[in-house]
Amino acid sequence: MVSKSKGHQTPVTSYYEPETVQQLKKLSEATRIPQAAYLREALDDLLKKYAMKSPKTKG
Repeated sequence: MVSKSKGHQTPVTSYYEPETVQQLKKLSEATRIPQAAYLREALDDLLKKYAMKSPKTKG
């Protein structure tokens, strides 16, 4: 689920392989959905995936 909040958002800088960036750009152009929307969706999905697992504690 993509965050639909129109409130405050914090910019984050990341580095990607050139091929990945090109594929994202082509997808964005074909669908007219901003690249940032796809990246937010991917991050939301990743956080959901790992939220299901509890962190391991050392002890």
